[in-house]
Amino acid sequence: MKMMKKTIAFILLTIAIYSCKNTEKKEEKKALTNTEQVAQAAGFENWDAIKEVKFTFSVGKMGRNLYNRNWTWNRQTGDVTLIAAPDTVYYNRRQPMDSIQTSADRAFVNDIYWLLPEFKFITDSGTKIIEKSNAVAPISKDTLDMFTIVYSNDGGYTPGDAYDVYYDKKHNLREWVYRQQNDTTIGMMTTFEKFDIINGIKVATDHRTPDRMTRIHLTNIEFNK
Repeated sequence: MKMMKKTIAFILLTIAIYSCKNTEKKEEKKALTNTEQVAQAAGFENWDAIKEVKFTFSVGKMGRNLYNRNWTWNRQTGDVTLIAAPDTVYYNRRQPMDSIQTSADRAFVNDIYWLLPEFKFITDSGTKIIEKSNAVAPISKDTLDMFTIVYSNDGGYTPGDAYDVYYDKKHNLREWVYRQQNDTTIGMMTTFEKFDIINGIKVATDHRTPDRMTRIHLTNIEFNK
């Protein structure tokens, strides 16, 4: 009888410990940072399944298209193809690059940041996040939550730069401000508009400056599994 009581007590204790651990795991899953919630709202859970990314990055001014860059990126191999008429550049992001390829890669880093900023916020290394609630967005003047992401002065193509990112209650991006070298002077600010969902990933395909004269447009987007 004593042995049976000890066995039952042990089983109950084991169940209690297991339940506590499960509760802790659930609480950990809920404790996402705001940047992680922004990434989740954009479909970050689907990102690992994507093997290839294709898109066109375009810049326009006063209704006139200035230039296009067409990208194909194989995430598995690191191979990148840039087509920007009349040139085509092939390179691998994991291999040493010459000056032309390095120039192309600088453009790639810029353009992929416009395509998937929500993911870059949580996957880029060497960043510092400063959060603020109920901030007045500079373009719309709406009251939104925001965070500032500051890049360290080590590594990367634009060390020390900062972005002020404004998002709504659903964690969708609405506006952002770029500040070179974390200076108080604003380098550029744009909206996030015309969201599209492609293979479970949400992308803002249109960005406008406050005067609506400059447009950054993303088209021909493919997220291939």
